[in-house]
This record gives sequence, structure tokens and C-alpha cells, in this order.
Amino acid sequence: MHHWSSFANRSMLRARRPMRRGFRSRLMAGFAAAFGMILPLSGLAGCGQIQVTTVSGAPEGPTIAIGVAADEPSVGAWHDGTYQGFDITIAKYVAAKLGYANKQIVFKQVRPENRRSMLDNGQVDMVVASWPITDGSSAIVDFAGPYLTTSVGLLVRSDERGRFTNDAGSVGDVGDGTVCAVKGDETVGIFRGNHPQARIQERSSYAQCVTAVQVGSADAIASDMAVLSGLQAANGPQYMDVIADKGEVSYGIAVSQGISQLAQKIAEALEDMVEDGSWTAAKDTFTSQTKLTVSLNGDPKAIVSDAE
Repeated sequence: MHHWSSFANRSMLRARRPMRRGFRSRLMAGFAAAFGMILPLSGLAGCGQIQVTTVSGAPEGPTIAIGVAADEPSVGAWHDGTYQGFDITIAKYVAAKLGYANKQIVFKQVRPENRRSMLDNGQVDMVVASWPITDGSSAIVDFAGPYLTTSVGLLVRSDERGRFTNDAGSVGDVGDGTVCAVKGDETVGIFRGNHPQARIQERSSYAQCVTAVQVGSADAIASDMAVLSGLQAANGPQYMDVIADKGEVSYGIAVSQGISQLAQKIAEALEDMVEDGSWTAAKDTFTSQTKLTVSLNGDPKAIVSDAE
């Protein structure tokens, strides 16, 4: 059994060698040796991403690296040299419950197409980036959640709303429209199931999809309503409309498989956030920015592989 102080020192010395196996063994030892104390999950510095930042100045002591989105306004976005949004509020709260001060949190940009690989190779310790809990995603990572529930949707130019809306006011016949989607976004699979005839055009970021719609090379953007409402608010609600579609999306906080204790601790932190009113405060801020009401479908829990 590792003594806590020597365990922490070794974690700091190996901070620049982020390996999933090493991270997992250190975490397990930390749980066994010092349950309830600060967990030295990682001491990672930059990882080649442009948007890498701590919450408050230079990192001090053990740090936790959290993968977040950079181009999802009001959800997770890089703005004026810092990360902002609902996901960021969730991440800070959870990190604090795990024992980390703001100056020990390192945020790193992830995208849907690389968030799993960044978890697997140890660049981040958890991902809080509008990651839907689905059968497919639950097979490759462990989750704690849900921490937000919304629906699938489309973002279109305001003058095109009638083209994509049915009599009930939701997404209707997409027809021959070109729909932009971000690579790796599981929500698009739900949309595709609703509209198998849709022509999906994949891009690397939501910013690229917004540009495509604005210049006319795409007709709409498919994702979940939380992400789309944030994009609408940021790019001018008078120019773009969101349309709800069939299908529910619930976000989860992802960790690498095999660390079920961490998933459980995160789930407990989310439960605390709901109980003490912090989740409602974050939700109300999000709604005031986007005019979208989101919910929480069920109590947060650890969703881990059966093999663990």
C-alpha cells in the first residue's frame, strides 16, 4: 500500500508522462490510501491544444485535467481567455467536490472526434463536454450522470424555418436539404434515425457548421437543443432558428473505463449539486442566455462497464 505523501510526490514527478495505465493505478492507490482526501489525478501541462488554461493563474500542486468544448456557446466555450458555460460550471463544482481548488483545474479543449482518445491516452482525466449517454458511448467510456437532458434538434436560417418544420412545429421532412454535423457527435445518429434520407455533411467543429449555414453550403445543423440554442443566441436569434426533433439526449461526465470509483464519486458530486441548488442556479443561467429550458431526467449515477 502506498503511503499518501510518497504517492503524491511520485504523481507530481511523473506529471509529464500521462499514461492511462499509470493514471489508473495511481488513482486506485489514492482511493485505498486516502479516501476523501485530494486525489492527485494528474499534473499535466499543455498537450498541444491551443485552448489550455487553469481556472485561476498558474496551476499549483496536484492538478486535474478536464476536457471541455471550446465552440459551444453557453454550454462550453472559449471566450476572452477563459472557458465559460453550463458544462464549465458543472466541471468546477465536481472538481471542488473531489478536493481541487480552482487553481488546480486545467481545462483542455476536446472535440467529439477526439474526446475518447484524449481520455484513453491520459491527456485528460474526465470529459465534461455535452457528451450524450448512449448505448454506443457507454460501451467505450464510463459515465456519471445525467447532468442535463434535452432533445435532438436542427438549427436553420430564419428564412428557412418553414421548409424544415411540420404542422406540429417540430422538424418535418428534411427532403434534399444538406445537414451539417460535427464529426463524432452521437446525437447525429439519433437524427439520422429520424431522417434517413437526410444528406449529412460532417465538419470538425460547430463554428465550421455555422459558417456553412451562413454562406449557404449547408441548410441546417443537427445536434442537441442545448448546443444549438447556444449557437443561435451567439450568432443572432433574429437570423437563426432552432427546431426540436424526436429523441432525448442526456449528458454525462465521461472517464476511462476501469475507474468505476471515480465515476461513483463524480455521480455523488452531481447529486450534491442538485440537492444544494447549485444545479438549478446553473440551469437558470443557461436558460436566461439561450431561452431554452432543460431538465434532469433521473438521479445522477455511475454508468460503468459490466466487466468492472
